Amino acid sequence: MLRNDFKTTGASALVRRLASLALLVAVAIGGAAVPGHADELWESTLRLQLMDERKCQLERLVFVRELPAPQLGAIEGRARCADGREFDFTRAKAHQKFDIRLCMPTVC
Repeated sequence: MLRNDFKTTGASALVRRLASLALLVAVAIGGAAVPGHADELWESTLRLQLMDERKCQLERLVFVRELPAPQLGAIEGRARCADGREFDFTRAKAHQKFDIRLCMPTVC
């Protein structure tokens, strides 16, 4: 009996993990899982990429601008991390990764 309960619990945990993984994959490739939530998807993708590549916990977006041909998902902007660093980001198409560059201060 205990063994059957473990199998059921293990199977449901596996299903939850696979569902989470599927959602992360959809976010990573920029697909719209829910119509009307495209902004949240690209922002989630950016948040994950910043954490993975730059160890940056996104605090806020300083500015965001859609580039010409918004149907392609072209976007650029600046993100501020919780530790004060800022990164410029661009993406030419929705299915591509963001190009992330450290924003260096300029001195006149």
